[in-house]
Amino acid sequence: MKRFLHHVVLALWLGGALTAHAALTVYYLRHAEGGHNATADFVHRRVPTNAWPAWVGNPNVFTPTGLAQVNALSTNLLSYKIDFIAVSPLWRTRHTILPYLKRTKRTAEIWPELTETASFSPPHGAPKKPASNASLFSTGTVKMTPEEARYFRVRADGTGNRELKATNLTAVVALAQRVEKLLRARGGTNDYTVLLVGHGNAGLTLIRQLTRNPHWHGVFLRNATMWMAREKPDGSFALQMLNGAPYPPPPRKY
Repeated sequence: MKRFLHHVVLALWLGGALTAHAALTVYYLRHAEGGHNATADFVHRRVPTNAWPAWVGNPNVFTPTGLAQVNALSTNLLSYKIDFIAVSPLWRTRHTILPYLKRTKRTAEIWPELTETASFSPPHGAPKKPASNASLFSTGTVKMTPEEARYFRVRADGTGNRELKATNLTAVVALAQRVEKLLRARGGTNDYTVLLVGHGNAGLTLIRQLTRNPHWHGVFLRNATMWMAREKPDGSFALQMLNGAPYPPPPRKY
């Protein structure tokens, strides 16, 4: 109950504290914990591989922790006002948001640009080449069950049913630039709130893109947590929430 009330209070604060001008608000949710996220922990604890649960290493299966996160999100997200939802084409992002979509009878749009990317941490976070030199390629099309197809739609421009892979830094930045362009096309000139469901590294790159700070470096984006950024009058974005807590964090009291 305390956690739920925390989410409600945080959502109300974030929704009402910055309403002086019409602006686009972006929430970014990293997927729940998948089996691949647990591999390093099992290796670190030196658990013999023959003792690993079957889900370890599998990106298309949630861990027990991940399943609990998905169930909690389907309730916690009810306290947020969301106008539009876009999701990475990968299984773990779709199934993180699917219970919420079923519960609210909503649909989400697939954006290949939200796919998982490699990590390019500052000070090497700014591309040395123009985005036109990006190395991007398709790894296939999104495969969904008939049930999933009721809750996920392909983007109307015909490019939303692909899985993309970025092979260099310029390509990673290019994906973030495409996401920003799609967001602005959605938001227009009115107050508009978008929820993006994606991955950890891609989420950090998008923060750098929206805040116009290619060297921004914050804490790691945890599974099943969100960041939020709100558009400023100059068109850039101010990061207001990170890992579900206000950002920047309040000064520590001693």
